[in-house]
Amino acid sequence: MNRKRISLGWSPERILHLVRGAAVVAAVFSLIVCVLMVTTYIRLRASHPLDSTLVDTYVEKLRETPEDESLRREIRAIDLLARRAFFTGLWQIRIGSYLVLGGVAVLLICLKIISIYRKEPTAPGGAAVSPDQERTSRITRRLILAGGVLIMAASVTVSFLAKSTLEELDTLSGQEPAGDAAGPEDFGNFWADETEIVENILDAQELVTNWPSFRGPGGNAQAVPGDYSIAWNGISGEGVLWQTEILLPGFNSPIVWGNRVFLSGSDGINQEVYCLDTESGAILWQKPVKGIPGSPTEPPGVSEDTGYAAPTMTTDGTRVYVLFATGDLAGFDYEGNRVWERNLGLPDNHYGHASSLMVYDTLLLVQYDDMSEPKLLALDTATGETVWKTLRDVTASWSSPLLVYTGSRPELIVNATPVATSYDPRNGRKLWQIECLMGEVGPSPAYADGMVFAVNQYAILAAISYETRGVVWEAYDGLPDASSPLATDEYLILAAGYGVVTCFDAKTGAVYWEQEFDEGFYSSPVLAGDRIYLMDKAGVMHIFKADREYAALGESPLGEPSSCTPAFVADRIYIRGDNHLYCIGK
Repeated sequence: MNRKRISLGWSPERILHLVRGAAVVAAVFSLIVCVLMVTTYIRLRASHPLDSTLVDTYVEKLRETPEDESLRREIRAIDLLARRAFFTGLWQIRIGSYLVLGGVAVLLICLKIISIYRKEPTAPGGAAVSPDQERTSRITRRLILAGGVLIMAASVTVSFLAKSTLEELDTLSGQEPAGDAAGPEDFGNFWADETEIVENILDAQELVTNWPSFRGPGGNAQAVPGDYSIAWNGISGEGVLWQTEILLPGFNSPIVWGNRVFLSGSDGINQEVYCLDTESGAILWQKPVKGIPGSPTEPPGVSEDTGYAAPTMTTDGTRVYVLFATGDLAGFDYEGNRVWERNLGLPDNHYGHASSLMVYDTLLLVQYDDMSEPKLLALDTATGETVWKTLRDVTASWSSPLLVYTGSRPELIVNATPVATSYDPRNGRKLWQIECLMGEVGPSPAYADGMVFAVNQYAILAAISYETRGVVWEAYDGLPDASSPLATDEYLILAAGYGVVTCFDAKTGAVYWEQEFDEGFYSSPVLAGDRIYLMDKAGVMHIFKADREYAALGESPLGEPSSCTPAFVADRIYIRGDNHLYCIGK
């Protein structure tokens, strides 16, 4: 570089003057932005949207008067404003950190240029610079440099703290953070649509106290502890509050929300949805699912063990959703009105489609693994329109999805040969994948305390660490062909189709006990408090302790065969047999 003159004819003194000015502007700009970031962060910590006293007060009032729609709308408005302000602040901090980084970069470049032009120290007019002047100049440059580094470090720290605040909020809410490129326009729909915000606040508790899908909330087979019966007899009626005949067959399990029980049935020609009253067992409505464009004119070939109505329905407390082996999918409101319907295409599956449905936020999640185009789908629960679709490199599967919250984000975990895979339920993006399965996969995955369990008969049981994304231990005996595993922090329970139940140490794979029964199992075990409930194919419920030694608590016959997993809600057990739905309670 020619330090005497540049192409514009500027002198070194003029260049130094301009560069010093740019350095001062960059330093002041970075300092101001950093101060604003700190101020915004302090404000955000003081106005956490989930800690709104006003919203909490209004929600309590709404619980007392749930029919008050004006109060519901007011809560929506207040909560929406708080959340938008919060996320706008996070966005401002993120943008601020980029601006500070740019300002400090400009400052450093200016200091470098000044250093180059000061290699031959001269004062304006060509006079030599004194040692004191040079020392003062050098100290000033170093102070400016140190200040720039401190400003950058402070901005990065504030940005990191803001990210931690967002992750903390995600953990409490069960939501996934927005992507790095998200701006204020993205945050309006970050938590939910405006009409769903109050439902998100109220339904967190409702979700776990109801039974909205196969194997309960999230599909993990863990019931809220309660005073559930351990003795009944469906033949004599002892301990049976009611039983209701279901005319069309189906291997789907009952789901429960509030005072209603839902299930479906089909004989290949007729497809129906049933809604029953939880108190009396009376059928409140039964609706056909027919006349859907694209539905096959002839029923597909299915096996006797799968049938035409194997997928368990799901609900979000507002609507209920049903899927049949024909690919017909429909959403109903709680009064029995069909809100939408569509056909997903006839599944290329030699046994018949069996994967159950799951709801996440405003998305209906469908695992549609067949031999032609295996895929995951997310549909809008209000309209049935496809929100996202992810193609999968797997074979046909009869497993159902598992929805878990790992502490920082929700994950949708699904099984199929040859992999257990986790996806982001909001967009279908693959998060991780482990190759550990083979054969015709029927059991669904299980999760507890950072461990994912994937299993299938003639393959392996793989205990996968969520933290390391690696297989911690494996087992090869007692593997189920249909029944899904039950995982707790301490134990893993497997129920094989040939009648052997095995209890493992969930952390090490050590076998605590094995118990052999006369009948095999299609139903999946469910944990209720410290008890495990497991229905065999003959309809006998085996109840035993969740413990390191097998301790039977009771065996209760239903009076008819059963392949379905029971639902546990409010001290009652809802069991579907081959012909009836039973309500068990004290």
